[in-house]
Amino acid sequence: MSTTLKDVEVIFRLPIDSEVLVGPNAVVDGDWSQLCRELLGFTPTNDNKTLVGQRILISRLVEAIAAPLPHDATEIQIHQYAWCYILALLGDKLFMDKLGDRVHLMFLEFMRNLCDPPQYSWGSGCLAWLYRELCRASEKGASQIGGACTLVQY
Repeated sequence: MSTTLKDVEVIFRLPIDSEVLVGPNAVVDGDWSQLCRELLGFTPTNDNKTLVGQRILISRLVEAIAAPLPHDATEIQIHQYAWCYILALLGDKLFMDKLGDRVHLMFLEFMRNLCDPPQYSWGSGCLAWLYRELCRASEKGASQIGGACTLVQY
């Protein structure tokens, strides 16, 4: 028995009947650090560990939201806090990479408008990501798997 879109909707309570998660997986100017500075409120260190390609450490996102927001936080600070929180959740639960410690920054583009967010089919994106990771895990020499493995367990 295989995991279906209905399973994703029931288990994770994610929408499946909305706009498809389709978009560029590259920043227009090619600078992911600038996108982090703009939307997350920090620039990843240039140590080739925090930001590798288009993937950022989830622990760095958690670090950014570890302290509570100040009482006089501006709207942009609140948005940056929310973007860090949501991106960490996405990377930890739905769109895990093989090691489970990074999340792709392309998901920031789908969350850019927090005041009036477009409705996306996060369920179909989650299932597609899982199947992609299952294909990668079936290749010779693969020793790890990514994606929402909770769905496979059910």
